[in-house]
Amino acid sequence: MEISKKFFCDYFDGQIIKEDSNKYKMFKLMLTSLVSLFGLFCWLSGFCAPAYFVLLVLGMVWNFYVKLESKWAIAFCVFVSAIYFVIACNFRLYSNAVVYIGFYIPFQMFATTKTYYGGSFVQIKKEMEEIHQAIYIILAVLLSVIFYMFNLGVGARFAILDAATAGLLVATALLRNERYNDYYYFRMFALVLSIMLWLIAALEYKNFELVIIAVMYFAYLIFDVVTNVVQKNTYENEYMHLKEEYLEIENKMKVEQKIKAYKKSKK
Repeated sequence: MEISKKFFCDYFDGQIIKEDSNKYKMFKLMLTSLVSLFGLFCWLSGFCAPAYFVLLVLGMVWNFYVKLESKWAIAFCVFVSAIYFVIACNFRLYSNAVVYIGFYIPFQMFATTKTYYGGSFVQIKKEMEEIHQAIYIILAVLLSVIFYMFNLGVGARFAILDAATAGLLVATALLRNERYNDYYYFRMFALVLSIMLWLIAALEYKNFELVIIAVMYFAYLIFDVVTNVVQKNTYENEYMHLKEEYLEIENKMKVEQKIKAYKKSKK
């Protein structure tokens, strides 16, 4: 883990928090291109329907390139959510379907009314107090329980895993909106469960197309892990630098005060 962290931090040189960074743009472009090429290969080879390829590509663009407050975000959100909703319903993953069509679209419309300075994946650095962490954990659990009861009522497949991913996805969206850096940890957990859900569904239904959705979530996970590691390292370095500057100024003031006190004592 330390080797990976050092590699990413040395490569990005702390510039990932700057949206106009060439390295940041290159990282997103490479990840998006690789995943999109994989989807294109699967489509042209007949392994998946065009809808899965479109979902994969637009899902990547929506998450990596479209700012939360952009009007384009609504268009991407509606299109991606509609495709995801149909696929999820076809395989009886109803909680995931509800989250995308019933939560993400209204949430995205709300997000366009706010201003997120610095883009979607930067300046997520507000520290959460323990009470707030507990509140969001309880919220995620309660949402998961509600989705689980809903799944039982409508006869969903993989009721527990479907409900858990849905609850966590909602909680992470709210955390992201509030700019808490704990968003990444909730998000990573949600993404890991989402990957598991779609892989299990692919095995259960013997449908390779569902692997495409798992790949999309895996790409999200890579992006968030790298962003969090480098961003956290950058903020730590900035904090230590500012702390050193503060101590230097404080020490200088103390020396000046001692000099003034000494001069007064000699008068």
